[in-house]
Amino acid sequence: MKIWYKRAQVLLLCMAFLGAGAAPAYAADGERPSAITRFGYDIADAALRGLAWGVGLLMPADIPREFQESPDFLPGMAAFLDQPAAGAKWSLGYASASLLLPGLFDPKTGDYIGPNDIFVGGGLVGNGQRLFIDRKTPTKLLDDQRVSATALSDGSGRGTAVFASVDGYALTSYDVRIIRGLLREFAKAKNIVSINVGVLHQHSVIDILGMNGPLLGALFLNPLIRLLPQGWANLYSGRNPAFMKNLQETTAQAIKDAVNGMEKGVLYYGYADATRYVHDKRAPLVLDTKLRRFRFDPDKEGVAETWLVNFAAHAVGLGATTREISSDYPYFMWQRAQKKYGVNFQMIQGPQLAITTDYREFGEGLDTGYERLAAYGRGMADLLSTIEDQPVPPLLNVRHAEYSMPVDNPLHTLLFRSGMIQSTGYQRCLIGPDMDLVTETAYMEIGDKLAVAFGPGEIDPILAFGGASTAEEAYTGKAYEFTPMKDMVRGKRELMVFGILNDHSGYYLVPNDIHNFVLFGNEEVNAASTQAAPALLAAFKEVTDWAKK
Repeated sequence: MKIWYKRAQVLLLCMAFLGAGAAPAYAADGERPSAITRFGYDIADAALRGLAWGVGLLMPADIPREFQESPDFLPGMAAFLDQPAAGAKWSLGYASASLLLPGLFDPKTGDYIGPNDIFVGGGLVGNGQRLFIDRKTPTKLLDDQRVSATALSDGSGRGTAVFASVDGYALTSYDVRIIRGLLREFAKAKNIVSINVGVLHQHSVIDILGMNGPLLGALFLNPLIRLLPQGWANLYSGRNPAFMKNLQETTAQAIKDAVNGMEKGVLYYGYADATRYVHDKRAPLVLDTKLRRFRFDPDKEGVAETWLVNFAAHAVGLGATTREISSDYPYFMWQRAQKKYGVNFQMIQGPQLAITTDYREFGEGLDTGYERLAAYGRGMADLLSTIEDQPVPPLLNVRHAEYSMPVDNPLHTLLFRSGMIQSTGYQRCLIGPDMDLVTETAYMEIGDKLAVAFGPGEIDPILAFGGASTAEEAYTGKAYEFTPMKDMVRGKRELMVFGILNDHSGYYLVPNDIHNFVLFGNEEVNAASTQAAPALLAAFKEVTDWAKK
């Protein structure tokens, strides 16, 4: 959702009217602005929020009045084990498939030949596109857009957990629930207790969130279309119905194939130091610099190894305005793993709030962004191959928690109410556009030394590992006292984060360092709620407290 921040503010009924232009710009050196500067920001911020709230009040929406329980929310395992069950052994299955529909691209040239309601995600406008006039349709296919899935069981009989990674900018709980629904009977038959779908957050793939469609039509015509019989089926959005149906069905089938292909074997874990290959663009600089790898070695001869990788870095190698389709560096990690090392590959994003790739080692001197991201992906796959790992005891514990948080960013409210983005939520008040977003987190243990937090969006690594700004450093001038997720886990386990998993509910910012978004922040505009971090930490504490009982 970082796509729309400057231009959407212009669209949302005239920044000049709000007087935001009078507010002084944020200091270029990143230092906390003066009190009078922040006061100017706050006035413009309040005006914009008030206007957006008023527009939302007049916009009809298909949002429930109360929380709707989902039959496809899976709570996970009923009990945690402290040590492997008698006779326990790891089993793992893997599958991967393309998400691209036939007929979208010329098979010889790669030129786009599909319909004009397929859009490129990752940025509101594209190269060669006039703002709000032309459509941000693709121009060329550079590489594939795929989904990979892994199924994992510790052999204790308590159930299987599955993980699907989609090449996409963002996917909300709306689609995750649909995919789980497609797997409902299969999950019961196969004792699947945890179904997880995430994205790798590429900015150069076909839009599956909805933000890159005709924005004018969505905001100004969708409210009228909703009043027509079956109008909800014809709303302006960046999501192509046929593409989304195929994505949902292909992802569900990949999960089935992974489960049906499970083999027994040994699971190993290790990591490489990736400090030189990533950088953080938002102070304070806290980031997970480990390139983590689970390596599964099957007992059966002739079955390929699987690498399940956790790494935190934005995939924006072609910029946010490209109209060429590429799955960025994760595609080349997948390709390198398959072709050079003969292994299956799946990546799950980490806590990558403002963390991005550093090409200096792998891509310096190359002519194009595509060459750089390709070199980066291959280099990171080669780095994975150097990891020295250790066997992981066959012990898998996982428990999910569903929770809600208020959407206090009225720009997000407009996107939800317009139907441009579909998510899971309900209206908080009988009158007014205010709503709560329903999302989820989970706590997982793999072996006796590793713990995993599930992040339903782009979470600040500070929430997981600590290191928040002091009162003197923070934008608000206040301290934020909290227990980082790493200190909530059971025992002395190392924490990692599986990010943008089961939802994309925006950015999760540390509350004392939330800046004003009118003239400043990409992250602020893309945060659905200023309460996102406290809500996530509370839900994660609830599930870790349950695990400790």
